[in-house]
Amino acid sequence: MGEVSDDNSNMSFLKRIATSDVPLLKEYGVNGVVIALLLAVVTPVLLSMMFGKKTKQRAVRADVGGEEGFAMWNSRFSSLVEVPWEGATTMAALFEMASKKYSRRRCLGMRKLIKREFVESSDGRKFEKLHLGEYEWDTYAEAFNRACNFASGLIKMGHDLDSHAAIFSDTRAEWIIAAQVMISCMPLYQDICLNL
Repeated sequence: MGEVSDDNSNMSFLKRIATSDVPLLKEYGVNGVVIALLLAVVTPVLLSMMFGKKTKQRAVRADVGGEEGFAMWNSRFSSLVEVPWEGATTMAALFEMASKKYSRRRCLGMRKLIKREFVESSDGRKFEKLHLGEYEWDTYAEAFNRACNFASGLIKMGHDLDSHAAIFSDTRAEWIIAAQVMISCMPLYQDICLNL
């Protein structure tokens, strides 16, 4: 760029650029560069507005407990879905219905630990490396049966609706079964589970 001296320090920025040694200005002039910059900014914005991704409305207004709020909407249904299946108004009922409908399908997959080793990285830190076997699957029916057995055991130990329980475990199939019992099965299936 050209030198800025006392006599041209009061010139406008564009005039200083016009008198500088920038090759683009000599070839296209100030107006050409300004138009090119505007096109470089405006063109992508206009194109994205015209051809941008059209998004579906993901939430619709709904009356939720007397107050207006938003509810998620599934495009497969024309109205809000209150329950996924008729009669499945609780988590327990939903799990039971899914277990009946998909009784032979895979539900929970587990892998056995084959080998555990510690690997040292180049900076000296040690990491645990696990070698796991193939997945072994429980069906929905087996998972439901395990949940009912777990709930039955808790009830026989004296737990009831007002009892508190906590799950402390690594993430694994037994944790999921226990969580399912805590969320839903235990309060609703006491009479069913005791008779198993």
